[in-house]
Amino acid sequence: MRYSLLIVAAALLLLPDVLSACPSCYSAPGEPMTEGMNMAILSLMGVTGGVLFGFVSFFVYLRKRARQLLEVSQVSITD
Repeated sequence: MRYSLLIVAAALLLLPDVLSACPSCYSAPGEPMTEGMNMAILSLMGVTGGVLFGFVSFFVYLRKRARQLLEVSQVSITD
């Protein structure tokens, strides 16, 4: 395992062409293909952010609801 990782690291250092960006990313920034790819990346980040925001807001709601139920149960026990 250790030797295979060392071989892969050496190959990546000796073959810098493997680490180059793809032609569409490496092209001029004003081209339509590059702008389209940038918009696709932004839209995917927006969808991912929206889903993560939904999860976080759901767990915040659950936390608030649990606190309300805890307060109600403590009030009914003391009465």
